[in-house]
Amino acid sequence: MNRKRLFYRFVFVSVMFIITSGVTLPAPSKAEDGLKFFSTGEYEKAEAIFNEILKGDAENVQAGYYLGLSLLMQEKYKEALGVFRNLKANIDIKAVMGNAETPTKGQIEIGLVRSYIGLKNYPEALKSLNEAEKAKADPIELHTYKGAYYLEINKNTSANEELEMALKLNPQNPYTYYYAGIANIRLGNPQKAVKLFEIFLNKAPFAPEAEHAKFLIDTLC
Repeated sequence: MNRKRLFYRFVFVSVMFIITSGVTLPAPSKAEDGLKFFSTGEYEKAEAIFNEILKGDAENVQAGYYLGLSLLMQEKYKEALGVFRNLKANIDIKAVMGNAETPTKGQIEIGLVRSYIGLKNYPEALKSLNEAEKAKADPIELHTYKGAYYLEINKNTSANEELEMALKLNPQNPYTYYYAGIANIRLGNPQKAVKLFEIFLNKAPFAPEAEHAKFLIDTLC
């Protein structure tokens, strides 16, 4: 598949993931530009746009949420953690949130989980997972990042169980397939792992883990 076709496929998948996750754009124009850059793997540009939005509107919680996601995709976990902590502190303040449906408490907790896992702060990641469950976070997200957490602490069977539950829900989240691939390598299922990595790459060719997935496919084939 050539790069142009890959580009449009990834934009479509990214937009569909955002729609199915209940995510809405904070505002037209600048926010749409930020989403476009995010969808095509230009995370630094997305970060810059959402930061710019926040300079003019410090209480724009949607822009803050997308800023956190952009930071996560650049593996700037400490900065992302600060963003999601701030969102969590304000989630119950009606004057700040207004009528915003995004982010939800569950989405913020998942952002915290991802930040803590990136920082290898596993006790706090577990606390946020429990909070995400209480907040009724999206089941696919919950199972996916529970799986990621279990992989980090080398509970590979538990990780695989969580990820299999996520896969049964037909996830749009590319990371479900990435982490399931890792779990299957560790459990001695290389052929299944390759198929999962291929789906991950098809859905998220610009993700920071894409090169690692390609390396693992080449190694296993």
